[in-house]
Amino acid sequence: MLKLTEKNITNGVKSENLIGKGGSGNVHKVELNGGKKLAVKHIWTSDSSNGKSYRSSATMLTKSKFRSQEYDAEVTALSAIRHVNVVKLFCSITSEDCSLLVYEYLLNGSLWDKLHSCQKIDMSWELRYAVALGAARGLKYLHHGCDLPVIRRDVKSSNIFLDEDWKPRIADFGLAKIVQNASGGDWTHFIVGTHGYIAPGMFFLYLFISDSLKCTNFTTIYVLVAEYAYTCNINEKCDVYSFGVVLMELITGKRPLEPEFGENKDIVHWIYTNLENNAILDEVVDINITDALKEDVIKVLRIAAHCTAKILVLRPRPSMRMLVQLLEGADPSKLTDIIVH
Repeated sequence: MLKLTEKNITNGVKSENLIGKGGSGNVHKVELNGGKKLAVKHIWTSDSSNGKSYRSSATMLTKSKFRSQEYDAEVTALSAIRHVNVVKLFCSITSEDCSLLVYEYLLNGSLWDKLHSCQKIDMSWELRYAVALGAARGLKYLHHGCDLPVIRRDVKSSNIFLDEDWKPRIADFGLAKIVQNASGGDWTHFIVGTHGYIAPGMFFLYLFISDSLKCTNFTTIYVLVAEYAYTCNINEKCDVYSFGVVLMELITGKRPLEPEFGENKDIVHWIYTNLENNAILDEVVDINITDALKEDVIKVLRIAAHCTAKILVLRPRPSMRMLVQLLEGADPSKLTDIIVH
């Protein structure tokens, strides 16, 4: 059993152990006395006059008065998640100015690193496919396998990590949302995410939702026009679109936003434009993928197009449950074909 204490975790949160930076905080690699490594995300919960400020471990002591019931409920729910394709959240530590989320450490870094950074490797299609299928299974579990579904809300290649066996894990739940029961009083649906991974048509909307339906309180939220127009709800299909972008990254080897796509254009627009212009497949598929596997790549490209469909009335986004089935049918070792209607 892993034994954690607040002291040995907070003592390891220091500049020399920094391994990553994000919009909500920094990630440190902390090694325990027995050699066990952890990934500790240091999340800021308040801004100083100079923006986000780093605090020493002395200010990170747990103080119950700074906890919210909602935060505790979500951490408790996420801590209970156990799936081979979802990173383990061991515990959290909360203080006045920050929160620490303690995760398992994954040796091979993120999918983004292996596709786009100086740590880039030549990934075979078989490995890319295995990563796609594993990540899809992790999201399927979050959406359909938990007592309270978890909408990841920021699915992207930098939030898919690879363990020592190159198996993918959905990670970094700083923006994830537990879907509460509708009978639980006032509630709002909103979405956040990363540019390039969010479905088009986002705008500000003042929305109030409550059991009483009396407009006495308003919240500024982001709403996806496409999803909201047809479902009147922001749901797990937002994750599906983002996952489709990740599939396109795996297929093309390109980032979601590249100068070659054009001003204000992303990878989805670039791929659709190429397909509509009957471009040869070699112009879309990563040159590191061998020609013998291009037919298998086309199968996954069709699935990615299904995830990122523009006209949802004619072609609703699939659920993650359906996506896993589609991807299983696209296994490079199988001879079956996929037709996405």
